Amino acid sequence: MISQTQNDNRQKKDQNLSSTVYEAIKEKIINGEFMPGSILMERSIGDEFGVSRTPVREALKRLSQEGWVDWEERRRAVVSEITSSKIMQLLTLREMIEPFAIKKIIEGGLSQVLAGQLAGVYHDMSGAKDSPIDFMKYDMEFHTKIVQFMDLPNLNTLWQKICEDMMRLVMHAVYPRRDPEVILEEHRKIIDALWNSDEENALGCISGHFSVIMDYFKNKNNK
Repeated sequence: MISQTQNDNRQKKDQNLSSTVYEAIKEKIINGEFMPGSILMERSIGDEFGVSRTPVREALKRLSQEGWVDWEERRRAVVSEITSSKIMQLLTLREMIEPFAIKKIIEGGLSQVLAGQLAGVYHDMSGAKDSPIDFMKYDMEFHTKIVQFMDLPNLNTLWQKICEDMMRLVMHAVYPRRDPEVILEEHRKIIDALWNSDEENALGCISGHFSVIMDYFKNKNNK
């Protein structure tokens, strides 16, 4: 007879295995190893990670809830497609969140502290301008600093998902390849505006930064 303690330990082990499988599958989706439309077979994934189908099934359910995986006929798990609608939703969220964060930070009198932190990331971006993937990672780190500076856990959770989605766009060559020097200049202007506590200019810079990307996808969809 299985004791309650043994049962609890087994459930905890399954949860830990499920989390491990979840993170591994998500990473493969983001970096392009699992392409959109790929069928994720529970047995194959279980064999790859040396686990039973139960933690794999739980991991796939969680990925489905977060939009990484869709369930099709016969309960097949399929990597979700990168649709124009999803891209526009993603960019719209960023357009709502970051200007709000900048406004609150400047109003709180801490914009120079943030500007100092962003300067370090800007330096890393500049050094990675010949590597599109690394450049994008530092780009998202730059914007993450802005959002996380507000220290709002619920917002940080949402933002983490946005960052992961943005990296997926880059890995699948959906995100536009813009001139790194132009992007660096846009980020430098944001830093300068924050250092000077210039709310109007800072909001103008971040809005201009987004409008270029939004226009790109709008024009692409209209073709």
